Amino acid sequence: MRITPVVPRAPPSAQHRPARRCPMSPFQISGRQGWHAEVRLADGRTARKKFQLKHEAQAWMTREQAKADAAQAPAFGGPGKLTLGALLVEYAKLKTLVKGGYRAELTRINHYVVAAGLPPLLVEVDAAGRRYLRTQTTGAAVPKGWAHYLDTRRAQSARTYALIAQLGAKLCSAITSADIALLQTTMKADQLSESTAQKEIALLKACFNVAISTWKWKHFENPCVGVKLGKSEKRFVSISAAQMDALIAALAQCDNPQFWPLVELAMSSAMRKGSLLTLRWDHLDLEGRQAKIWAKGRWAQIPLSRRSVDILGRVPRTDANRVFTMSANAVDMAWDGVRQRAGVPKLQFRDLRHRAPTYYARKGATVTAIKQLLGHTTTRMAEVYIDMAADDVVHELDRLDGDVGPSTAALPPVHDPDGRKKHPHARRAQVGLPKEGVETAHDAQADACKQDAPEEPANAVPSAAGNVVYLRLLPKRVA
Repeated sequence: MRITPVVPRAPPSAQHRPARRCPMSPFQISGRQGWHAEVRLADGRTARKKFQLKHEAQAWMTREQAKADAAQAPAFGGPGKLTLGALLVEYAKLKTLVKGGYRAELTRINHYVVAAGLPPLLVEVDAAGRRYLRTQTTGAAVPKGWAHYLDTRRAQSARTYALIAQLGAKLCSAITSADIALLQTTMKADQLSESTAQKEIALLKACFNVAISTWKWKHFENPCVGVKLGKSEKRFVSISAAQMDALIAALAQCDNPQFWPLVELAMSSAMRKGSLLTLRWDHLDLEGRQAKIWAKGRWAQIPLSRRSVDILGRVPRTDANRVFTMSANAVDMAWDGVRQRAGVPKLQFRDLRHRAPTYYARKGATVTAIKQLLGHTTTRMAEVYIDMAADDVVHELDRLDGDVGPSTAALPPVHDPDGRKKHPHARRAQVGLPKEGVETAHDAQADACKQDAPEEPANAVPSAAGNVVYLRLLPKRVA
């Protein structure tokens, strides 16, 4: 008997299903004229177009597919083709150039850029205030005193700079969270502040985030995510009256007539150094006591005290637009000399900003008034500057305590090391007697005398004979 195998047949829908087309081939639709072309775009949509000839449809598909592939490809070849130093160059072009603190951030970026074998970056500002990012073709001239300071600082943080150089020359795809955590630990070991470590890690984290979101590094994970940053301490420096007198005497020795008013205005108006150096005459309303300043990437309107108006009236007008024509480097160099002569080498220029809000807070100013003085948008940051000095706290406690305070009315006696001791053991030791319960040489001699005394019968009535013999054998003790 012959058995014919049964071959399973596909369902009707599958039998009449057209063959799968190549995604890069034009196709025709039955009953219609011309050639149809489809291309899948980067955003998921499909572009369609009809042509009379096949080669025209094929050429259009090739062009559109190339555009879609270019839109989906990661910029600069992706993390496997770009070093961290080269990535930071692109980040500086896109983000750093327009930041308020671009100078400080560019200094940190150049550490990685130079390590990657690229020329360092600099920002040039024209007369209209426009910024341009350039590369340094030759080494910038550094003043001798400043060069010595930089060399000393680099020597103190040699391990940190060596690790930064390694990261700058490393491919972004090879950088891990362990590398970022090691950088943070090394900076702490070199006794760099928490604030310095935060700024370094924040720069790298922001750069990698831009690469992921803007430059389409889709499958790249930010190595800075998960690295826990420490908390920086609030800096509050109190200047005593003697230090202020020494500071004024040092300011009087400056040859630049703008520097003393600059320092005084920083203390009276709470302006930052950048805001002071960009202050313009046409942004001042001395009668209305208002100033329009540029701070933290935005314009702010701040009030001016009478003292600030008086100081501005004494500033020599050497420029029609700018109030202060000094450069940031000139201010740094002048301030370093002033604080050295005044005997306050650790006093920074930014510490002067604390003077005005702290002074007005002591006089009873509200948080809202301090916020407007500082040019802030919220009161949360204004509260940082409302710090009470130690003397204010002491006076406030004296006012609340009165004569007694929360403790008892009686005061404890003054300790006298030669006075009478209270504890029995201490009192016996004070007069030269042994403590109770402590065996001395006299006690050992007394035990030997007891052994020489006659023994009484076991059942005998206790008598005083043994005691008499014992007392006679004892040596005399002077009380």
